[in-house]
Amino acid sequence: MILPTIKQEDKTMKKIVFLILVFTCLFGLTHISLGATNYQSFESITMPSGKLLADFSEEDYQTYYKSVDQRRLMGWNIYKVNSNVKVTYISETLFSYYNDGYTAIDYTYKLDRKVSSKLGLSATGTIGIKISADKKAFKNNLDSSLKLSADYTISTEDKESYEISLKVDPGTQVDLYVYGEGKITNGVASRYFFWIRADRGGYEVFVVTTQYQRLEKKRI
Repeated sequence: MILPTIKQEDKTMKKIVFLILVFTCLFGLTHISLGATNYQSFESITMPSGKLLADFSEEDYQTYYKSVDQRRLMGWNIYKVNSNVKVTYISETLFSYYNDGYTAIDYTYKLDRKVSSKLGLSATGTIGIKISADKKAFKNNLDSSLKLSADYTISTEDKESYEISLKVDPGTQVDLYVYGEGKITNGVASRYFFWIRADRGGYEVFVVTTQYQRLEKKRI
């Protein structure tokens, strides 16, 4: 009668060791992930209220984590800090030309450029991002738990070709830059697996709603 008990305890110990190894692997991952549409490198992003994920302080994280640290059997706890906040941005200056002479100059500018995906993701902590040829998403099905609108699933890639002819007056600078509007949703989340926290960190989703080239002339 003793042998079956020993075998049963042995199997139980093997299961416990296996679970410990799994959780050790999960907790060993700490990184910062960036998705395509590298909006973090934009020249400027103007957010009328709230903060970008990159601006969250350690104190912010500790405050927000209190809302997602409740243990659960499985799945995500989510706290949205900013939801669908409208932002404006300048992604890049395409050209800047200054006429320091005494007569007007006729200037022609040609450009062929690739417009990257309209959707951008970033994450901190152990929240991961997976990127395939035609789609990008957070790992472990965080996207579904966030219940984002259809706008946040758009991912496209286009090519633009255009030519601009203009007259640059003396003492005048002409700037052509890419200007746009978008929406930001960010916050913190934690994922649990059998009441044990497997992932925790910050997430951010950025989507471009409009984008165009803006030409600006100013006297220097």
